[in-house]
Amino acid sequence: MAEQSLAITTSFAQQSLWLQHQIDPGRSAYHVVAGVRLRGALDVPALTAALNAVAARHETLRTVFRLDAGVPVQVIGPVPPLTVPVVDVTAEQVDALVQREIEAPFDLAAGPLVRLRLLRLAADHHVVVLVMHHIITDGESTAILLRELLLHYAAEVSGEPLELPELPIQYADFAVWQRDLLSGARLDRLTDYWSGRLAGAAPLALPRPAEGAEPGPSAGGLHEFTVPAPLRARLEAAARDGDATLFMILLAGFDALLGRWCGQEDVTVLSPVSGRSRPELEEIIGYFVNPLLLRADLSGDPDARTVLARVRETCLGAYDHEELPYEQAAHLIGVPGTERERTADGRVMMVLQSPREENWSPAGLEWEQIPVGIGTAKAPLVLDLRPGSEALHGVLEYDSALFDAATVAALGEDLLAAWEWLADLSSRPLSRIPGLKGPAEPARFAPEASSPAPAAVSPQAVGGPAAYVAPRTPLEEEVALIWGELLGRERVGVHDNFFDLGGQSLAAVRLTARLREEFGIGLAVRDLYANFTVEEVAWRLLEALAAEQADEADASTGPAAV
Repeated sequence: MAEQSLAITTSFAQQSLWLQHQIDPGRSAYHVVAGVRLRGALDVPALTAALNAVAARHETLRTVFRLDAGVPVQVIGPVPPLTVPVVDVTAEQVDALVQREIEAPFDLAAGPLVRLRLLRLAADHHVVVLVMHHIITDGESTAILLRELLLHYAAEVSGEPLELPELPIQYADFAVWQRDLLSGARLDRLTDYWSGRLAGAAPLALPRPAEGAEPGPSAGGLHEFTVPAPLRARLEAAARDGDATLFMILLAGFDALLGRWCGQEDVTVLSPVSGRSRPELEEIIGYFVNPLLLRADLSGDPDARTVLARVRETCLGAYDHEELPYEQAAHLIGVPGTERERTADGRVMMVLQSPREENWSPAGLEWEQIPVGIGTAKAPLVLDLRPGSEALHGVLEYDSALFDAATVAALGEDLLAAWEWLADLSSRPLSRIPGLKGPAEPARFAPEASSPAPAAVSPQAVGGPAAYVAPRTPLEEEVALIWGELLGRERVGVHDNFFDLGGQSLAAVRLTARLREEFGIGLAVRDLYANFTVEEVAWRLLEALAAEQADEADASTGPAAV
């Protein structure tokens, strides 16, 4: 009997990323990438078979995403076998071809959402480029995939069967469990905590794009640096002295740096936790990672020990309430419409990676993981820290439309000074961190650092609500009626903004689906954000209908066939 497709609810994180994909479908910042250098005799058919064996074990790798009654769902079912194309390249071509592979878009409805390409530099020298859409994976999941790929490859080459422990559940089971769990009193408890914790949180006074600039993916720059082994050891000792972890003291230094550079006492940094709170989830491939909004209080010019204690308290409270999805926590401090759902794009992030084995030698091959950048900025500023055997490898990833390389290099030097201050658990106050110079050009980094940047508001909020104007045409009446049904509004005016009436991106997707059903016209959600009013939507529908009629007229009066 043929395998049947199965439609399952998405997790909260998947739903959010699906919506972002509808708004910006070509954005490679949503791609998760891994690079591996292979040296030795490579058996490509064995590698292909190994990749398909991993896909057979993990349903996520056989999943696509479609709409069901206006709601995105996971569709798990039979898929064509994955292939592993091989391209002969020179060393000079590798970087450009890797970037092209990274930037190639995914079709969430058609799939597959994982691809593996081989760049062959010589018969015994290949570069593997693994790209997956974030909606099916995260960093830990990518490590699981690579590890199982190696095990299956070795088994294929040797001809010996590989017996891995049966997975207790699949990602779809987690998505259903998460939806059931986050309801009722449990959801109220989590929401109450984060509402209180984030009330009045001030956004960081980071640079802003030029006036009138269109939002969108920006080129990402990288600044690499090293936290020397002696400093790492002192930080770990200071953390133990303060009953904290290495992550907490590293975050405390980053908070102190941002507070000084932005001239703020209220600093919130986004940092992910694995989201694998149950042992059944440890070996599953999927999108589990959940970013937490970690808010630090730097008021009163505290010393190093006080800053560490405050950050420790923040982290412990967040960990106790980490089950609330970021998408819901962000809504507590967000603004209407798309800006609320793109909160992560406007926040500084910090990531401390788990130690990972980067070199293997299965079946006579040398496998070495190599760094691969996606070329676009995930956020204005991201601090990525990777533990080595002794030192820490640090990367500051930044939006080059906001920061220049010299500014980020200076920021990196000041970050080391902040960590030196914490490693000593210094009694010196935050304002007198030794060696911390601060921004050379304050206006370049924090154009309004003298006061926290206000939360963004809609144009209507600035000048008051738009005056009610009733629909004037049958088309506007029909659109207003559909809006009212979706948003629970008895009266919708032609100048009312969809988001100011309480609409969200998922409701916007449902709206476009309804319009397609009613009029046979497909409008893209991303094209409506600039002016999402009944008047604008009705006008766009009218234009599309007129163009459709003109095409039909041209077809009926065209030249006769000869």
